[in-house]
Amino acid sequence: MKRFLAGLLALPLSAFAQSQSAPEPPVEAHPIGTIIFVVLFVGFCVVFAWMVWRNKDKKEDGKPQP
Repeated sequence: MKRFLAGLLALPLSAFAQSQSAPEPPVEAHPIGTIIFVVLFVGFCVVFAWMVWRNKDKKEDGKPQP
């Protein structure tokens, strides 16, 4: 019975998917948005690496961290 109900629910969804007309053209990425994303991504990666590198020295000294 569960399989029947699952199939009965999936039938309208698959029929709706088949009834779609021609696919819409893909959206072009705006170059300014892409540049901003790359700058922010690289910046966060550099800052994260710097924070890890900076804290590495504190752990090796054996000093307790506040």
